[in-house]
Amino acid sequence: MLLVADDELARRTAAHQVTFADLGAADYEGGYLDGKYISRGFLAEVVERGSEPARWAFADVIVGFSRAPGVEELVRSAGTYPEALRDEKLRDFVGHAMLMTWFHREAAKRDDGYLAAYASSRLALYAGRAILAHNRMLYPSHKWFTTMLERAPLRPPDLLEQIQALLDDPSAARAEALTAAVSDVVGLQLTIGEAASRFTERTEWSSRYGPPPLDES
Repeated sequence: MLLVADDELARRTAAHQVTFADLGAADYEGGYLDGKYISRGFLAEVVERGSEPARWAFADVIVGFSRAPGVEELVRSAGTYPEALRDEKLRDFVGHAMLMTWFHREAAKRDDGYLAAYASSRLALYAGRAILAHNRMLYPSHKWFTTMLERAPLRPPDLLEQIQALLDDPSAARAEALTAAVSDVVGLQLTIGEAASRFTERTEWSSRYGPPPLDES
């Protein structure tokens, strides 16, 4: 990551040029160098309200060189788990997992392959995110998701196997077993009413709290 002035990052953001890549920089076959432009203002935003993938990008980061005062402290703060949000996140993830289990039953009733595939991948995400939150581990986005789950000390012993089985062969029974296993470890049992309300608020009504995510816009 390269630290630039706030106005430079604003210019790059407007031009959709906040990343860079060099396919010839690595000294091994298939390797590459890539990165992002950031600024002090961006770091402050991550500290205040950054997503977990944005925070994870700064976990264990080394400041190689900087003349800007206070950057090291901002980087350390940006890479910390958002403890104040943990309880709500846990309830959201467990609730969403419950709704994806219900989606599986609906998919089976209608023989809806799309809904079954969607529910399987989303259930894997929400179940795994509940486990990461339970362990106070940042979610790294999809690329490193299963790697982080493997490192989580408090999880169902066959979590990764259950997720893979569900993805290979979606079924309501596998979905229910995964949701139950995660709920037991996390220690949360939500009513279906709360789960449905949380799902509605976070998906269909997400525009009430800010721009909706791309898949819900």
